[in-house]
Amino acid sequence: MAQQYHQNTQQIKTRKAILIFLKHVGPPVVLYVDNTEETYEELKQLMEKSSPASPKLIEKQGKGPVKSLSLLDTQIAGIAIQEENFV
Repeated sequence: MAQQYHQNTQQIKTRKAILIFLKHVGPPVVLYVDNTEETYEELKQLMEKSSPASPKLIEKQGKGPVKSLSLLDTQIAGIAIQEENFV
């Protein structure tokens, strides 16, 4: 039994996802990308510099359930990085 548990823990990997919280939407959009840290910083700067007078369209390509994402920078309420385990 202990050997089976040990084999299963070796197969667990960690991946990072970007959680994008949108205004007027309950659950966040989960976006998997190759360069998580870089994309996070880019989205963070776009969110901080957003202006309701001149909204900008953001388009990102994802790897996972969300393949393509298009949204306005003024609709982002917050972003976060989430680490999760998977087999």
